[in-house]
Amino acid sequence: MRYMKTKLLFFSAILFLAIACKKNHDSSGGGGGNNTPPTEEQLVMDSVYLFSQEVYFWNTILPTYDQFNPRQYENTASELTSAQNVMNHVKALQPLDRFSFVTTAAQSSGIQTGQNLDYGFFLKAGSIDQVQPYDSVYWFVTYVYDQSSAGLAGVQRGWIINKINGTQLGYDQPSVDLLNNTFFGTSTSATFEFRKPDGTTTTQNLSMTDFQANSILYKNVFTNGAHKIGYMVFNQFFDAPSRTELANTFNYFQSQGITDLVVDLRYNPGGSTETQDTLADLIGPVAANGQKMYTYEFNQQLQQGNFPLLKTKPGFQNVSFAEDINTVNYAKAGTLNLSQVIFIVTGSTASASELLINNLKPYMDVKLIGDTTYGKPVGFFPIDLASKFDMYPISFRTINSAGNADYYHGFAPDHLEADGVNKNWGDLTEPSLASAISFITTGNYRMASVAPSLRSQRSVQQMLKPVQKEVEKNKFTGMFKIIK
Repeated sequence: MRYMKTKLLFFSAILFLAIACKKNHDSSGGGGGNNTPPTEEQLVMDSVYLFSQEVYFWNTILPTYDQFNPRQYENTASELTSAQNVMNHVKALQPLDRFSFVTTAAQSSGIQTGQNLDYGFFLKAGSIDQVQPYDSVYWFVTYVYDQSSAGLAGVQRGWIINKINGTQLGYDQPSVDLLNNTFFGTSTSATFEFRKPDGTTTTQNLSMTDFQANSILYKNVFTNGAHKIGYMVFNQFFDAPSRTELANTFNYFQSQGITDLVVDLRYNPGGSTETQDTLADLIGPVAANGQKMYTYEFNQQLQQGNFPLLKTKPGFQNVSFAEDINTVNYAKAGTLNLSQVIFIVTGSTASASELLINNLKPYMDVKLIGDTTYGKPVGFFPIDLASKFDMYPISFRTINSAGNADYYHGFAPDHLEADGVNKNWGDLTEPSLASAISFITTGNYRMASVAPSLRSQRSVQQMLKPVQKEVEKNKFTGMFKIIK
């Protein structure tokens, strides 16, 4: 079900302005003088900063309203850009904050529910086996949502994007710009030429459509000797829809009597902490039942109940942010009682995915295969602005039962492995999956005879990280808590 967002009505923004005016906010400049009525855009900008002063995890570093002067960042071309400018200048005060953002109400709903206007697939730069990697970089499709325009057209992971609207893609800045404009610009349709693994090409006219994304992209059980290995690709922690998918998937695993579990989080940017709780309860061993999973830690102002602006919003009047009532305990679900879990991860594995890893580590053997994760131990709850935008200022960090909290540099893998971007899901020759199965069945991550052939592919992916970050900079990365 959709999250029913609490609304900050326009009269509430006026209330906030009235509070601000007691401090002569307009005298700071940018407001046009005390006798000039503020615009709705200026009220939204004020709200971004005033809410940040209450809920921002590092709110003690913020200057006064007059010193910061949010209205100086107004953008006459876009009200959203004006709000984003304020949020960007807030997070610029804290080097650890790469995450706070403002988005439209519609996009915010899509982040939470998985129902959003999108092409339904994404891509990654990669090279397979060439000696000169910069001469052989291609843009591979990494994942596709079933009900999206791309999914319905049959696009699959492992295909190469040759052209967009007739323009050949290469490894250069114009290609990166074209990709960003296509996936995150204003156009809602494009023509893609794909090259399939067999060398044939297909051209598809795709559109951004409103569809329900499936968070589980693939699931299967592989039998290898005495091992029955459950494998699933989990792509994002959406709200209720993901929890339903997880329940169905683990019912399937239990019915198959799996002895081992591999969870593929390689492109999972995070999402709902409540959905993380569900997955942790399904994976965690019986011994964890009733034990501490993690604690939310908010800033001292929130913990002390001093948030008068937030209390004007429906649903926040009686909320407590004290740590003693913001601790989550395990409530074991399902019949699996595993002692070990393997996660496949990359630099795109973030936030709620890392929360899951951190929460399970004190209770079972957790192995990571792939690359170092993103590094986001903090999260936010959405705050509605004038019923048009949602702001996501970093508002909490999470602390696991062992006291571990600040993994800003990510989790390093137990085994560094290539992301087989040219292989479809479930292909047993895909390097990361092959390593996971090899470790489960033999105790070794890869056969020595195979490893040398993957070194080039792995090293190229390390070199391509900067360009990958450039094409992923507009994608959602984070974990959110729904305040109920």
